[in-house]
Amino acid sequence: MEDIADEVVISAPADLVWKAIADPGEHVAWHPFATAIDGQHALGEARTCSVVIGGKPGTSQEWCSAYEEGSAIMWSVEGDSTGFSRMVTDWRTGFSLQPQGLGATLVRAQSLFRPRLPARLMAPLIRRKFHQAQRAILDGLRQHAEQ
Repeated sequence: MEDIADEVVISAPADLVWKAIADPGEHVAWHPFATAIDGQHALGEARTCSVVIGGKPGTSQEWCSAYEEGSAIMWSVEGDSTGFSRMVTDWRTGFSLQPQGLGATLVRAQSLFRPRLPARLMAPLIRRKFHQAQRAILDGLRQHAEQ
């Protein structure tokens, strides 16, 4: 199982950062790849995300597999049209938050997956792509929350 994680400290309180992640409408406002989210961010709920990856539109079908109010959310990706699900299986992705004193929050973006054969040969490239995407997502969240 691959575990790709990236972190950023955001100069905003955890409740504000959580709202930006947990509210689907606000989530779309800062996420660099998402253009729409249909569904709720709550345990067991399904959502469909419309995205643009590399200039190409696509969708992903996900369900919320872990949810701790104010501190963590994780989605299991059931399918996508962008090509990632052809390379990986058991794909989960999400965020965890940890307050860092007054007015700051450590945010961790995490993706877990198993590379499919023959994608295992491309594992370094896949890891790099996941890191690049997560860093862009965290930067979008940071800019939004620090406004």
